Amino acid sequence: MIKGKLTLTLSMLCLVVSLSSLAQVYDKKNLLVQEMKSKDFPNAPKQVYINNFKIYYQMIAEAEKTTYGGRQFGGGSYTGDATARLAVGVEGIAPDDLQQLTDEIYNYYVGRLKDMGFEVACASNIDKIEFYQDHEQLDGPRINQEQVKGSLMVVPTGFSYHVKKVTKKGKEKSGGLMAAVTSVNGATATEFTSALYHKGLPKISQELEDRIVIDVALNVPSIYLDPKSKLGTAKVKGGANLRLENARATYVSGKGNRPGAAYPEVALELSLTKPMQITGVFAEEEFKAVATKQRTAIPDYGIFFVTDTEVALTNTISCKAEDYQREVQKTLRSFLDESLSKLSIGLTGEKVK
Repeated sequence: MIKGKLTLTLSMLCLVVSLSSLAQVYDKKNLLVQEMKSKDFPNAPKQVYINNFKIYYQMIAEAEKTTYGGRQFGGGSYTGDATARLAVGVEGIAPDDLQQLTDEIYNYYVGRLKDMGFEVACASNIDKIEFYQDHEQLDGPRINQEQVKGSLMVVPTGFSYHVKKVTKKGKEKSGGLMAAVTSVNGATATEFTSALYHKGLPKISQELEDRIVIDVALNVPSIYLDPKSKLGTAKVKGGANLRLENARATYVSGKGNRPGAAYPEVALELSLTKPMQITGVFAEEEFKAVATKQRTAIPDYGIFFVTDTEVALTNTISCKAEDYQREVQKTLRSFLDESLSKLSIGLTGEKVK
């Protein structure tokens, strides 16, 4: 028995070293590690259920800034409103390219889990989960442009998951599982807050005899926009800024036994506190939209009219599909490797830090 445990421990340590050597070097300040009794992961079955695996790719961003007019101090003149708008889109990468990229990242991740000795399942492999009895099953490949404004949410081929409903506009609603809301690319999304205390994951794990339930969400913005106003001028600057942001990988096993609470018995979650920059894809360039208030001088008794000024610019940032796929995949694999490296430490019976 001791020999078998020693062999398992050594093999897990070797895997930790292997994963760490493949991953990028992380500053601990850029990673948030949260855990609950992570040294008890060895008690979980050698099976995992992937509850969620989605990647968001930003393809367009829009911003505007308005400086409001009115009667000027001291009288004698009025100004109109000035509104600057800027829209930046991505060229060179097509939805099919993003689907292929997502499939490759997912298959890589599943392969890593299998190398760790896990049997891997998702919604299509499980006959029935009571928690999802009122939900519908969706199957990849799937691309959703409604979930987050300006982004494509891509679900890998061969992966299935549950949603509470899909609205007429195509937006997926998950119900109580991911109820919190956060800001992503200037829109609202429910994927990127911590999943440790969402009631669904521990309940699903409990139903599946404490197998590890995995929930992964990755966000890849491509653009930055910076709206400002100063001295009667509205301005929006923008350009390329490809990065991994809002990334989260959650591992949960079992359900705590405290009455009235839904929390995991054993858990680990890795998330980013700062974006990981992705270079070598877009050229460095900056766009700008500026609008200045129009001023009209009038007598105190006069009837006045001031025309509002608007400036709208449309710009694109271009890339080669193969460059985007290569560099984004490298960064996302690195983050997932880091999460599996942390999980491997827990599987050796040590507390993850």
